[in-house]
Amino acid sequence: MTLYRDALLGKSDDKIVSFTSSIDEDRLIVNEVIEVLIAHVHHLRSEGLIPYEVGDKALKALRELLKNSDELFRFKVEDVHEAVEVYLMNALGVDAGWIPLGRSRNDHVATALRLKTKRLVVELIGEMLKFREVLLKKACSYLEIPLPLTTHLQSAQVSTVAHYLTYIEEMLSNYTSIIYAVLDVFVDKSPLGAGAIAGTTVPLNRLELARLLGFNSLVNNTLLATGSRDFICVVASVITSLAVSLSRIAEDFIIWGTPQFNYIEPPTTHLATSSMMPHKKNLVTMEVLRAWGGEAVGHLAAILSVVKAVPSGYNLDLQEVTKHLLKLILNTIEALTIVRDFVEGTEFKEETLRNEVYKYPITITDLAEFISVKYGKPYREVHRELALLMKELGEFDMNKVCNELSRRLGISLEELHRAITPENVLKARRVVGSPNPELMLETIRNFKAVLNSDYDRYAALISRLVIPNEY
Repeated sequence: MTLYRDALLGKSDDKIVSFTSSIDEDRLIVNEVIEVLIAHVHHLRSEGLIPYEVGDKALKALRELLKNSDELFRFKVEDVHEAVEVYLMNALGVDAGWIPLGRSRNDHVATALRLKTKRLVVELIGEMLKFREVLLKKACSYLEIPLPLTTHLQSAQVSTVAHYLTYIEEMLSNYTSIIYAVLDVFVDKSPLGAGAIAGTTVPLNRLELARLLGFNSLVNNTLLATGSRDFICVVASVITSLAVSLSRIAEDFIIWGTPQFNYIEPPTTHLATSSMMPHKKNLVTMEVLRAWGGEAVGHLAAILSVVKAVPSGYNLDLQEVTKHLLKLILNTIEALTIVRDFVEGTEFKEETLRNEVYKYPITITDLAEFISVKYGKPYREVHRELALLMKELGEFDMNKVCNELSRRLGISLEELHRAITPENVLKARRVVGSPNPELMLETIRNFKAVLNSDYDRYAALISRLVIPNEY
């Protein structure tokens, strides 16, 4: 059945309907579509724009439909909006003809999409908050456990596990702030009542419609309300960036879980075995998470590629971006739950890590800074001397470096050894944000305060997601 086109164009070919239909993808937003229509009918009834008894019957039918929305997918129709109308015609007869007054699929689908996006993004925020909580708790247990950090994947400087974990937490904190702002500026605004593109002569109160659905404000301009998918582009961009960042974290854990590094003991639930090689323990969850970063980029590229060529106003191209957005959000929520579970169950191998920081010359930078500051030598000169010395020795043995430096510069060997001991190096670093255990503990306290504030904001959002029961 093609309800909207029959009068003007006649019946359509089934294969054409199948090609242009969004009914399968509409399963993801069906509840929101019904809720938006409930708000619309309630408003029409309240304003006396339709007979009260018709509105009453329609609301009862829609509430029942909300409990069993699968009924809609029995119909061969263009989309879920048409399916709802067919359902109401079957339930109400000619009275169903009152319901489309003052509405268009354009403003209704835009409203349902924003409502669904808001709910999913709030769920995503909740998962980020839980992950951040795990990271801070875990960091407290690893304040003094060293961790060699790399640049260019070469051993660079000594850090701590706590420093690494709070790096992830601060990154997620930044994303939390950005997503809160995106919700407020782009998503949490109602398009309902905007009609197809330029409004309606039906005297709808758009602010009241927004209130009924729990939106914070309006998309004021009716063209922007129905014809724009900027909110999808922005949400997708931020979430893709988050997915890419998580992919990099997964790569770290994959590397650290190899026998060559052996920095971590992952939870066995995150490992898989080989079908051929009996010894293999593959970190498959992090591999899939790493792959998701690339897939997310593909979904974002699809969204932007579709939207870029669409003229202002609603065009059917726009229905094709919905599946990419929802896939992006849902998969990233799942990724966050997986990586949180992984981090919570992973142990960092203290003995291995303590041996690692002595194996490579990762405190030589700190030695150069010590000599420059204490003995008044230009840093570039000390840097060059140490580089030449290591080249001359032909190896990176820090004890031999110190012995030769002590002989050449007349500095106490004991003093040089103290300057390169990883524990002393960490304590000597007093700049904000460094892995100094004392400063790190203060950082964790500050991050916890920010996290608590973000939890309060999240709780307020959750309370606003509950649509009033008054209708």
